[in-house]
Amino acid sequence: MIRLGVLLVAVVGLGFGQFLAAAEPIRLTTDGRVKRDPVFSKPDGSELLFAVLDRPKQLRLMKLTLASGKVESLHPDETRSEFEPAVSRDGRFLAFVQNRGNLSLAMVIKDLMNGHQVDVPPGGGFSGMHSPAIAPDNLRVLYSYPEDGRQHLFSVGIDAKNPTRLVDSSGVNNWPSFSPDGQQVVFSSTRDGDYDLYVMKSDGTDVRRLTDSPKQDIRPRWSPDGRRIVFTSNRDGNYEIYSVAPDGSGLSRVTNHPEQDDFATWSPDGRRLVFVAERDGHQDLVSVEP
Repeated sequence: MIRLGVLLVAVVGLGFGQFLAAAEPIRLTTDGRVKRDPVFSKPDGSELLFAVLDRPKQLRLMKLTLASGKVESLHPDETRSEFEPAVSRDGRFLAFVQNRGNLSLAMVIKDLMNGHQVDVPPGGGFSGMHSPAIAPDNLRVLYSYPEDGRQHLFSVGIDAKNPTRLVDSSGVNNWPSFSPDGQQVVFSSTRDGDYDLYVMKSDGTDVRRLTDSPKQDIRPRWSPDGRRIVFTSNRDGNYEIYSVAPDGSGLSRVTNHPEQDDFATWSPDGRRLVFVAERDGHQDLVSVEP
């Protein structure tokens, strides 16, 4: 169980309403810097990783210890931008995107148990990997990569070998997320015009459309119990957090605020959502019951 109650303070009076969830949200950071990509990095939910704009041109991976509220750099000596962290369910493997210069993006896969690290190098020109997602069995990593004028979903072994194209369609395919049993993947695609959510089998077959909105439905994340998918959408005129069942039913809005809410992720026990909330032009991590 996540010990969120001992972290900081509940946000009554801090300007973080209005939420459609039953309980008051909890503010996890207070520095107001530009943030993105939160993900829980421990199976017990005690630690979060996220990216912060630390310098005008550097995104840095940060670690937040929830019990103490302490925030520290994951790689304090790194001078390159690092973002979009993904952590395996057991906390052993970390994958993230690293800028190798000139918008050339590599994907790094690190075994946190022994420190061994492998890379999926970027291609030529302004290209590279995005949005890694580690399979529940720790055997492979999915990611988005541009090729032949389109952006596909690829699969690669946890050892960074044998890349395989899974999704090849028109437009952009991005933000894959595995179901808890590893049998399905939800992702966002522009194949039918704007970004909508799609679900497929984990081998890339049997693709079906999950949402149909005239606006953008992006950054889906499958819940730990497999019953809900949380995502960001501007379907009501502003970027907010929504959730939907894997069959497309039961669409619900989680947040409701004039400023933006984005980058939602589930706690390992599925009882909380953490996302980036913009308030008064500043960005911080917030936790709320879905």
